Amino acid sequence: MQNRWSLLWAAGVGGAWLGFAPEASAITAEQRFEKLERHIQELERRLEASEEENQKLRAKKSATAPTASEPDVKALDQKVKVLERKFEVEKENSDASWAKLPKAELGTQGLKVESADGNFRMFVRGTLQADGRFFMDDSNANDPGYANPSNANSNGDSLNDQFLIRRARLNLEGTLFKYIDYRIMPDFAGSSTRLFDGYADLRYFRGASLLAGKFKAPVSLERLQSASALTFVERAYPTQLAPNRELGIMLHGEFDKPGYPQAQRSFPLYMYPEFFSYQLAVTNGARNNNSDSTGDSNDSKEFQGRIFAHPFLHSGFEPLEGLGLGIAGSWGDPNDDALSNYVSTGQNTIYRYSSSARADGTHYRVYPQMYWNWGPFGMIGEYALSSQRLASQTTVNNLTSNRYETTANDQAWNVSLMYVLTGEDNVFLNQGLRPRHPFNPFNGQWGAIQLAARWTEIDFDDSAFRNVGTARNPTYAFADPRSSVSHASSWALGVNWWLNNNVKIMADYEQTNFDGGASSPSATNAQTTAIRNRETEKVFMTRFQVAF
Repeated sequence: MQNRWSLLWAAGVGGAWLGFAPEASAITAEQRFEKLERHIQELERRLEASEEENQKLRAKKSATAPTASEPDVKALDQKVKVLERKFEVEKENSDASWAKLPKAELGTQGLKVESADGNFRMFVRGTLQADGRFFMDDSNANDPGYANPSNANSNGDSLNDQFLIRRARLNLEGTLFKYIDYRIMPDFAGSSTRLFDGYADLRYFRGASLLAGKFKAPVSLERLQSASALTFVERAYPTQLAPNRELGIMLHGEFDKPGYPQAQRSFPLYMYPEFFSYQLAVTNGARNNNSDSTGDSNDSKEFQGRIFAHPFLHSGFEPLEGLGLGIAGSWGDPNDDALSNYVSTGQNTIYRYSSSARADGTHYRVYPQMYWNWGPFGMIGEYALSSQRLASQTTVNNLTSNRYETTANDQAWNVSLMYVLTGEDNVFLNQGLRPRHPFNPFNGQWGAIQLAARWTEIDFDDSAFRNVGTARNPTYAFADPRSSVSHASSWALGVNWWLNNNVKIMADYEQTNFDGGASSPSATNAQTTAIRNRETEKVFMTRFQVAF
């Protein structure tokens, strides 16, 4: 009877679920539970009545001749067996229905919804960065050697201290039919909403996948790293000589080391832990330090490529297992494209093209790059060369208008060092560090703390400062050295505190020295100006970040 009771109970639950499942969208979970409870109580009542009747028949059988009640007992046993089998079938059907339901999970990686067979996945993720920038020794705005004395605020400071929302992004990504990845990521920071990523990726073959839409250009290494995983509040100078986002198509693939089992398919894009990977793209061609946001205005396209490898992966030599080496580049032939400005690590404009300057001719980039992780130690290094043909239709001394051309070979490089004091392994991935012990002061747990140091420089070609006027009345066809620097070098120290997988607090101090970029009246002629160095930028930056 105990076995029979268990079967009836399980079958009753399964049958009740099947009976009520169609109404799931019409009643609440509490109502469904009450209805299920009433149904189980009815089954219990019927079972008790059946048991009572069976006991009576058995008692009657023992008190009278066995042949008189035997047919009745057999008939009752047969009814019970039929009922048990019916409930077993209903339970099997109920279990099958449960198995087909999607699985939902809410955790450190955001909201994940996945089909029972794993072929369909959807992640809802987000990033919020609240920054603070505080400039020091910038109260000498009345000094004629300062960069922008006319921009001084009411306190006499040339650079405004401020709090701001640096990024506010909602990320919707996932997989369709097992092999088709997608990503949609708008950004709501600032005064407008912009689409940063929007692409579909056909990944039927790990060695040859095809992506189309808007995506990160496969050029700068640090630019490819997720903004939520950055070591410093702002990226280094080499990222500014590369495009940010591009519109186009890209063939890419990844390969495992021969003789080793296939690694799990990488997602999201670019962060490959595999032995070798490549990307080949054809895009509209965004200019340096800019994104393709409006589409192309001419027929010229840009070709971009990148290869990256972990040559010592599975070598057994642990210090070099985490060494990644690569090179990237691009080639294009823009036609009368607008140029972008460049900014300091404190996000102040330090180089501005003249309004008449255009990218008009061959443009190529070369980007050797590397990172190295060994236990808590990490390193990132990158060099950038951008060679762009420039043209300018410039009026000289208000008399004539001439076309001038030059080739600007701009360069930048960066070396960053990191060390995790709390012992976690340093990583170069989109998600950043993973503390072994999330912050919980009540249990004496403090998360993960990372120290960092960086040196980065950028150098602008002297040919861009060409004076097509006279010494007394200079006219600069491409960039004015009185407001644009020719060189900038920055060093920075930073502390990153990962409270847990999703919350990070950052604090950086960055100091930048400039060549050129400011002016003052000449000592010999008040109508002429002498080029001076822009004042040193000293900035303390903070960030409170929530990313999931």
